[in-house]
Amino acid sequence: MIVCLCVTYTFVQGGHVRVDLVYARLSYRAKRVVDMAGALLFMMPATIMTWLFAWFFMWRHLLTPKISASDSFDQILRKANVLKWNVETIGFSPNGFDAYYLFKILMLSFTFLVFLQAVAFFYRSLLEWRGGPKEDGKYLDLDSAVDSSATGTH
Repeated sequence: MIVCLCVTYTFVQGGHVRVDLVYARLSYRAKRVVDMAGALLFMMPATIMTWLFAWFFMWRHLLTPKISASDSFDQILRKANVLKWNVETIGFSPNGFDAYYLFKILMLSFTFLVFLQAVAFFYRSLLEWRGGPKEDGKYLDLDSAVDSSATGTH
């Protein structure tokens, strides 16, 4: 659960591992193009696919009543119109963990946060690409950077 909530923060702080065999040798603007292409071609589609699967996973187990093979067609249609929050999902955990609905909600929030981060990363890369090397790090807010005005040193 911690990973799902902290993955976007780690991405913003530059904490993810990269393979820089090609990326390190590129020019500043080429790196920004690679970043924008990565956000558009990999991050956004991956989060959309994960969202679709997570939504179906949550919807199937939490919001609609279970459909059985012995149900008539009319019963299935009635069950499809009923919307209930079925929190009593039974897990496979031997220790009795039965709060799987929290995990399902967390999956949706995780994919939303990563998609939001992909949009922000694309936009930041676009702004840095337009501005050139003088804009490097201008739109980046790292927690590890010490603000000299906050510490009182000049």
